[in-house]
Amino acid sequence: MTNLNVTTILANDLTEDEKSHDDWKLVWSDEFDGDEIDMNNWSFDHPENGRYNQEIQSYTDKNAWVKDGYLVIEAREEEITEPNGETYNYTSSKLITKGKQTWTYGKIEVRAKMPEGQGMWPAIWMMPEDEPLYGTWPVGGEIDIMELLGHEPHKVHANIHYGDPKGESQGTYELKGGKKFSDDFYLYTLEWEPGEIRWYINNELYHTANNWHSKHPSNADEFTYPAPFDQDFFLILNISVGGGWPGNPDDTTKLPQQMVVDYVRVYQKDEYPIREKPELPEDVGAGRAPLEDGNYVYNGNFNIDSPEVGGIDGVTNTAYWTYAEGPGGSATLNVEDGNLHVGIHSGGTVDYGVQLIQDPIPLEKGATYRASFKAKAETERNMIVKLGGGASRGYSDYSKQNPITLSTQWEDYQFEFVMPERTDLSARYEFNMGLEDSDIWLSDIKLEKIADAPDTDPVFEPRSPLPTGNYIYNGTFDQGKGRMSFWEFRTDSSADADKYIGSKVLERRFDAHINNGGDKPESIQLVQTEINLEKDNSYQLVFDASADAPRNINVTLVTSNGDLITDQIVKINEETKQYEIYFDVEVETGNNVELQFNLGGSNENVYLDNVELTRVLEWDGIENNLIKNGIFDSLAHWSTEFNHSEAKFSVDENGHFKVNITDVGYDTWAIQLYQLGVNLEQGETYQVSFDAKSTIERPILFHMEHKTNYTKYFDTKIDLNDEWTTYQYEFTMTEVTDPDTKFGFSFGGDGTNQIPNIEHDILVDNIVLTKVVDIDDNDPTIPGDEEEVVPGDGEETTPTDEDPVQVDDDETTPEEVDEPTTDDEGKSDESTKDADNGQRLPETATGLFSTIFIGVILITTGLAIVFITKRRTGISRIN
Repeated sequence: MTNLNVTTILANDLTEDEKSHDDWKLVWSDEFDGDEIDMNNWSFDHPENGRYNQEIQSYTDKNAWVKDGYLVIEAREEEITEPNGETYNYTSSKLITKGKQTWTYGKIEVRAKMPEGQGMWPAIWMMPEDEPLYGTWPVGGEIDIMELLGHEPHKVHANIHYGDPKGESQGTYELKGGKKFSDDFYLYTLEWEPGEIRWYINNELYHTANNWHSKHPSNADEFTYPAPFDQDFFLILNISVGGGWPGNPDDTTKLPQQMVVDYVRVYQKDEYPIREKPELPEDVGAGRAPLEDGNYVYNGNFNIDSPEVGGIDGVTNTAYWTYAEGPGGSATLNVEDGNLHVGIHSGGTVDYGVQLIQDPIPLEKGATYRASFKAKAETERNMIVKLGGGASRGYSDYSKQNPITLSTQWEDYQFEFVMPERTDLSARYEFNMGLEDSDIWLSDIKLEKIADAPDTDPVFEPRSPLPTGNYIYNGTFDQGKGRMSFWEFRTDSSADADKYIGSKVLERRFDAHINNGGDKPESIQLVQTEINLEKDNSYQLVFDASADAPRNINVTLVTSNGDLITDQIVKINEETKQYEIYFDVEVETGNNVELQFNLGGSNENVYLDNVELTRVLEWDGIENNLIKNGIFDSLAHWSTEFNHSEAKFSVDENGHFKVNITDVGYDTWAIQLYQLGVNLEQGETYQVSFDAKSTIERPILFHMEHKTNYTKYFDTKIDLNDEWTTYQYEFTMTEVTDPDTKFGFSFGGDGTNQIPNIEHDILVDNIVLTKVVDIDDNDPTIPGDEEEVVPGDGEETTPTDEDPVQVDDDETTPEEVDEPTTDDEGKSDESTKDADNGQRLPETATGLFSTIFIGVILITTGLAIVFITKRRTGISRIN
């Protein structure tokens, strides 16, 4: 899935034919000729938008300026306290063109001079303008035009990041003769075309990437190539201080340091060549054979010294082994009586600061392996042992083990794992010994295959719904080859039609271009098979549709045995609208249902998109709940993300949302649960409540924010323990109305490594968000006198007939139910979490009952109170 090339090119080693000579047209530039930074092009990024990679600077608006035709960004050593009260000892600036200047494809040139020194990390890079389009990093992609580590001022790095699984394509350029990128200006150039990206220094090509992938965890297939690098990206210029890669400043670092930029220029072409994704063969063969005893590790007892295969430089009896140091890491190695002694001077700033590696290790997809070794340490400490991919696999972690705690005595250690990804004949057995300075001894290292991969069973297996609850795969027509993954386009002999799906972001829909509609609706079909619907369940099919002129289409669901489930005629026209079909499954399906959009019998073109088929969810019993599926009848309406971490999301057997975390990551946002499309209106007050617990004591972050610029509307840190607790808050929306608010929870680290990085579960349930409406005592309108009560937005219902429902964008919503405010914010113990389900009181009554009820209320209090008991928790809410 990944074709990652790590290349190192020395300046002047390239031929003239390898240099850039394509013709591009200038479309934008900033020559920095004015007296100040042009804020029509740039914005300052601020710390509240996130601090990444364990960096230790605070970004300000004061560390960048324009002078004498140059942009200057300066990193300084000075104390600064941010609005949240946190104090930092270094400042810098980060300039971004987000929301102002963005591009899809082009040639970007930046002429600049770099800073130097331990802990300096200047970068010229790009991030997606609309990150949610594909997903958060790395799924959405990152383009690094150049990065430099200050302690290596003669070397720059190029890279792209993508995934899932995470991958990268890294290149390196080195200067000869003691030259440094801090000595003079160099021209950094990126040429970005559909399916290929190229990097240049002073017009010398030194790296090319032309194979990558991107898959969202909630999708069934990869996004169509060249995603994610087929969308608008914005430009970033900054100097970071410290972090996991460069390490932090030390006594040798001279501050201040500056990045000086002469100009930024962007060129584009009228037309670009289109490159298909290379078809890489799966790894075949057995790879390096195991030893006679079945051990895939060679020289696991450190008693072989072979010049033919090499080993660790200067260390005898280390054939087949490699030693590497990460940022700040330093150690001396020697072999003592068949034991490798790693004398650690400094563990560095990352877990791979001191690293022992053996490769290539062949790992077969689906096979089970046992890793074992003997070890001890100078003092009790942790060590991370990993069987994973190399550069070509984005350093994926296949074994996914928690850190191992070593004692001061020799002990035997082992673990087993199943190879989760496609066969890798060049995997790595890693011992990561960074972060701590205690010495480590290793011996008797083994890797054995204890079970072959199971044979593929040709028997049909029911297809699971996506994590979102959608039974349709690739309903957005943006996945797989030709964006048609899981779909089939059929025409019979009487029809003449072609399919088309555009490559641009706003053109990704299914188009049926019909020259002759044929004899009947079934003459032209868009079909998806193997949909796992079950008898006695109710479902909702939703899709967008339009046509060149008014016409009908038929929507049919039929079992693999030919039994009809539903057959609906849908009237569509030139306006793109959303249509809904509710239906019950009353026949045996064999878990194999075919959805047919029958488009024949008419010559008008048809356009389809956003196809979603979900089981009708149980209602939570809360009127006007702005959260959909807050009781987690499934994960429908919810999104989950994790990066720089490891987590699995599910709904447990009790109907609670559960995230199982095996690597918490460093940043809070590393693991997320969220829902988009929550409408918060400026000036309105809201109440929110939910239940949560964790199997360990730890904090999480609850927040409501803008989905792209992350402006916080409300956020609070919550300390969880192993007891179910109900958390309740009230807040007023002070920002501009946002109909697409991101409502969510962040379960990652806290930025200080204080959260125990051990396996644990977090559970959340019963999420309610309602608008607070003041009750007018003089309002004669009394709840309960309506002739019909319409369900709130959070309710899923099945209409009594099977006619499709057309959903207009301006459809009115049900009238809000007045709800009193609460004076008791925060958390309260939930003593009735597992109580019997409460019963919801009737919302309508007979005319006689309504008359009596109204009379009593008007005479006594003038106020109607309707109690609705919340499902599952036994908690009563007053509406």
